[in-house]
Amino acid sequence: MLDFSTLNKVEQDFMNRDHEEAVAFLNSLQGAVEVDDLHGVVSSLAALISHCQAHFEREEISMRKYSFPPYIVHKQEHDRVLMELNMIAEQLKSHGEIEKIRRYVTQEFPAWFVQHLSTMDKMTAQYLAMKQKEVTDKLVLKAV
Repeated sequence: MLDFSTLNKVEQDFMNRDHEEAVAFLNSLQGAVEVDDLHGVVSSLAALISHCQAHFEREEISMRKYSFPPYIVHKQEHDRVLMELNMIAEQLKSHGEIEKIRRYVTQEFPAWFVQHLSTMDKMTAQYLAMKQKEVTDKLVLKAV
């Protein structure tokens, strides 16, 4: 299980809130996997997928708004992970076997999440903060 307080924070509050929520959803999913609760796994996985879709969309809107140069690369990573999550959900739905998704839920996705937050999201948040400051500075200069 991940402890949000130990993870790197980024320079965008909305992203930090989303990351904290993602950790809560992931931990709930991992808890259900640990006790082999199929119903809990199905509902927790659906909640995580829904959260990630909304979370990624918020990031992508901000990246487009401020013309983030590597937007496509970041979006492709989001799309890849959503595809994986949906494939895992389909596999679970088809086979009803938690064991088939255990490694992804307990190792692969958490490792990706920590890495993504520390690299792509960190760089994205820094860029967004810089661009937001530029906009604010221009507004201040206009007001003077």
